[in-house]
Amino acid sequence: MTSAAPAKKPYRKAPPEHRELRLQVPGSRLEQEEPLTDAERMKLLEQENEELRRRLASATRRTEALERELEIGQDCLELELGQSREELDKFKDKFLCTSRCLQGAWHSGPSG
Repeated sequence: MTSAAPAKKPYRKAPPEHRELRLQVPGSRLEQEEPLTDAERMKLLEQENEELRRRLASATRRTEALERELEIGQDCLELELGQSREELDKFKDKFLCTSRCLQGAWHSGPSG
């Protein structure tokens, strides 16, 4: 038996664009010890550039979606905060009214 243990699975599966990038890198080319021609190098760089552009566009879309989600969340929180302030003002008014009534009753003493 060999001591090579299987690699641990990652917590999350890598997104397809990351997996595709790994597949495009020519690993066997290094083993052949043949230098890349200028045309091959140019083609690899163009592929890498295109992949980076695609990933950047994807990251930009995700960032914009998160920004929209954040704005919506902020709007909802501001609305809830406004409603809570209104409720607090109502409770303050009730408390002050009740407090005045109790103070008046206490100062006037028992009637009868």
